Amino acid sequence: MVNSTDAQRIVSFSISDANNVSAVRVAEILQRLQNILYTIGDHLEGNAPRTRGDFPQSIKESCTLVITGLDMGSVHAEMQIGAAQTSLPGMQTLGERSISVAGDFLNVLNAPSDREELDLELRRLIDNPHRCNRILREFDYVWPANGHSQREVSFVFGKSPQNQLNPAQKAVIQSLLQKPPDEYEKEIFGRLTELRVDKKRQFHVDSTEGLIHCQYTPEIEDVIVDSIGEFVRVRGMMMPTRSGTYILGVDDENSLETLPQYFLKTFGSGSSEKHLKEDIAIDLIFENDMYIAYNDDLGLLVAAQSMKGAIEGINEEFVILWSEYVEVAEHELADGAKNFRDKLIKLVA
Repeated sequence: MVNSTDAQRIVSFSISDANNVSAVRVAEILQRLQNILYTIGDHLEGNAPRTRGDFPQSIKESCTLVITGLDMGSVHAEMQIGAAQTSLPGMQTLGERSISVAGDFLNVLNAPSDREELDLELRRLIDNPHRCNRILREFDYVWPANGHSQREVSFVFGKSPQNQLNPAQKAVIQSLLQKPPDEYEKEIFGRLTELRVDKKRQFHVDSTEGLIHCQYTPEIEDVIVDSIGEFVRVRGMMMPTRSGTYILGVDDENSLETLPQYFLKTFGSGSSEKHLKEDIAIDLIFENDMYIAYNDDLGLLVAAQSMKGAIEGINEEFVILWSEYVEVAEHELADGAKNFRDKLIKLVA
């Protein structure tokens, strides 16, 4: 019997065909599944999209699948990510989160819906058009065609139930597949840390997604200089570079805004993500090379060496509060704790 924790680390698939299932077909599905998890993990870790090149070693360590069982005939294969990863109680590891998002992505793809609704739901899960398109392409490779295939394929991602691919959805998936845009709009929040005033005109933002490289036009150089060391919200266009990475282009002084607070919109991750009725302000301080993020009203306090680490820590603390006050029987709580429980519940949409 697989316990609940182990189940989060497992991915399996089954394939049957009126003809024999070829080893090449099985290998292809294995590779597509691996690519899906690498792509999602890369996105969740906050790495900038790349037009080419391999995935970082940290992603491979977290998301590489190892076959733990293989039944031939009508093929059934079970795989699992490494068990060495750890996380705080109630939180998922990067690999587990990647599996959870992959399961949610498949659930959306497999449910009958129109193109616009499907596109909206997928972008909610993966808000980067390049990565969303990459995952769509991987699923399309293994998706059986409607009326032209005697093959049945099903997947299980983590705790999700078995999901048999619906051939009728093939056409909808392919209608969403398109060449990713060379440029796309993006908004980030973080601390402006480094600045170059030479011909490259670049600055760095230690953002909630990780370090983002940015490029500015000469007209707004004074605005950028005045914002060094400040917490900022930056809007611009992500553009591919010759090295295969992306850089955020900023050409308008209104695209950069100094803000002393970060506004939390959700907490949790994957299928456990919860949306807040109103954004919660997280106060920020940068002191002695450390980011301090806090909300006195909820008793949240985190110190971290990066902006991403600080906000992830706030998210984790929120999840812990929810599990300790809301996901327990109310009669187990003292009166003061019951009031705090009600307060938390009212925050969630």
